[in-house]
Amino acid sequence: MSYWTGPTPHSMVYDTTTQLIAATNTAQVLTFNTVSDTAGITLAASSRITLPNVGTYFFSVSAVVQATASNKICSIWFRKNGSDVVYSNTKVVCLNAEPTILALGIKLDCTTVGDYYQLWMGGTATSVGVYAAAATAGPPAAPGMPSIIVTVLRVS
Repeated sequence: MSYWTGPTPHSMVYDTTTQLIAATNTAQVLTFNTVSDTAGITLAASSRITLPNVGTYFFSVSAVVQATASNKICSIWFRKNGSDVVYSNTKVVCLNAEPTILALGIKLDCTTVGDYYQLWMGGTATSVGVYAAAATAGPPAAPGMPSIIVTVLRVS
């Protein structure tokens, strides 16, 4: 006898806009405008990645951080149900105006059905943030670049 259990909860969300720091040294939520693939995990209010089941989830984050001036800092971290997640912060120092990839993987727990996680950022200048780019005709032709991508997968 076999049992079908359905797909493992997963989701990929991303944003196709540039999001700059609104006020220096002030935290702000990162938002997403596209859900690319999902099973069970939902995106609420453009920022809340809501988990459907108690368990452990792996979050993978990739962001294109850029500043228009040198030596500006951008930090990105997680909040669970509105509270900062300890030791989840990742900081990038933009040494020049070139984009830098901020990438992190982190295992986070859902202890109550409906727990949600958000990504927040803060920085040292209003010219720093996560940057998107439109598709280019080339050469070489290239697809658009989202400012931030988050992939979530339940692992246990």
